[in-house]
This record gives sequence, C-alpha cells and structure tokens, in this order.
Amino acid sequence: MKRAAIFLLIVFLSTGTLVAENLSLKSARQTSTYYAFAVGIAETLNKHASGSNVTVETSAGSVENVKMARMRQNFLFTSPPSLVQEAIKAGGQFSEGGYEDIRSLWPIPGLVMHWVVRKDSGVESLEDLAGKRFIPGGAGSAGERITRAVLESKGIYDDINLLTVDLSEGVRAVRNRRAVGFGTSSTPPASMVQEIASTIDVRILELSDADFAKVSDQYTRTVIPAGLYKGVDQDVDTISLPVALYSTKKLSEDTAYKLTKAFWENRAEWEGTHPAMKLINMQDVNSMKARLHPGALRYYREIGFDVNPGMR
Repeated sequence: MKRAAIFLLIVFLSTGTLVAENLSLKSARQTSTYYAFAVGIAETLNKHASGSNVTVETSAGSVENVKMARMRQNFLFTSPPSLVQEAIKAGGQFSEGGYEDIRSLWPIPGLVMHWVVRKDSGVESLEDLAGKRFIPGGAGSAGERITRAVLESKGIYDDINLLTVDLSEGVRAVRNRRAVGFGTSSTPPASMVQEIASTIDVRILELSDADFAKVSDQYTRTVIPAGLYKGVDQDVDTISLPVALYSTKKLSEDTAYKLTKAFWENRAEWEGTHPAMKLINMQDVNSMKARLHPGALRYYREIGFDVNPGMR
C-alpha cells in the first residue's frame, strides 16, 4: 500500500497529474438488472469521485462476489446482507472463513416481493390463499424462500396448496387458472408482472405492518408504487430482500469516503439508469449486517445520519 502511494506521488510530482486509482466493481451477469445498476453507479463514481476509476466486472452471482473479497484489493462487490453475514460467521458455503474484513458502503435496490393473484379469484389477502393453489416463486428461487418464510411466520403455510414449478410457467398457470397466482422477487417493474397485468386483471397482495414485524429481522419494508403495473392503482406495502454494495478493510478510508460521498450526493444521476434505483433508501444502511467501512462511516456521521451501534 505504501509503495503504491509513493509511486502515485512520484507520478504526480513529475507530471502534475494524479494517476487514477483503479477499482473493480463485481456485480452479476451482464444481462441482469444488477449489472445495469452497477454500470450506472460506476459512471456516477467515475464522474464525481476524483482520482477513482471504477470498472464493472461480470459475475456468476453473489456467492462468487463474496468469495473473491478474501483475496482482492481495491475491490467493490454486491451481495445480499444475509450472505455477507453468513460469510463473516464462516457458515454455509463460507466454512473456510477469512471474511471478517468485509465492510459495508451503501444499499442498492433489493429483491422486491410481488404476490400476484387474479382479481377474479376473490383473493384479497395472503390469508385468502387458504385452500387454493399458489406458486410461491420459482423452484429454488429467492422468491420461493421468502414466500415460504412469510407464510410460516403467519401460521398459514400448511393451509395453502403450494405448487413447485419453474417460474417461467407462472404466468401461463395463472392465465389458464391452474393457480390463483404466483410470487416473484424482482426489482420493479417486474417483467412477469407486467406481462400478466397486460392480459388479465390482477391484484398484488400486501403484507401488514403486524406481519412485517414477524420477519423484519430478515427483510426490509418496501412499497410498490401505485400505477407501476396496469390496474394496480394504489401503493402496495410489501417486503424486500436487501442487497448492498461492499468492500473490505483493504480499501483506504479516504477512497471509501470519496466513493460514498459521490454516490449519495449525485442521486439524480444514478436514479436515471433504471426505475428501481429510485427505491434506494438511506435507512437501509442499518440493514447491511457487516460493519460500515470507516470511510463510509465518516460520511454518514458528517451528514448526521443515525447509524445503528452494530454498524459502527
């Protein structure tokens, strides 16, 4: 680290130009929404975080991102906080350990839960699914896991005929009345919801505040805004599996501070890259599980944001 700093200083003194610090942002597959998020964020940082050059890297997914954090320098990556927490505890797929140096920077759009039903099914709440066939999400997907967790927390899991199918069959199954609805976790607007709402009348089910309290240690509160989907004319209170942007202690405090400041103070720019970026809420900083990077913490304290003790 010291050698790199000395080299940059020599270059600056000899040329009058400070060489940009190259940073990698590992996100997701190039065709995914999260890759688009990363590109928008990188463009904003490159424009406003002086001395930083952020390049987006493709990835097979969050597990790969977290595992790379053990060995990379000047490394930024995206992941659900629950996965980072598991890595720090050396649990599950991260039993090899060595992830204690992961630090949080800021939240990005989470996976928003949509519970979609036919309007003519008579289902107006999750409780009304009792005795009916419902697709909780694609087999093995985050959406399926979230739906099952919520139904269990409400005590109605065994009352519903949950179908295990690939989510690509979801729209067809609901359209052909083989199921009253389906669940999907996606950044709004979700293409599947747009597709079915364009052909039949649908309703998106809410999760009450009381029921949210039962799962608030795992998920965050999110609102699907009115008018986002055809026929859904009021806000829908739902939940989201958080996703955030992380680095490690290897990233300098000054760089982390500049990146965090550039991100939050240029919201109008990255909001324009995708509609879901408007859902980013600074309050979700306190849900990122890993402690904040000292540079990020400096920025949040500077603006008077109330950081939870466990994140400091």
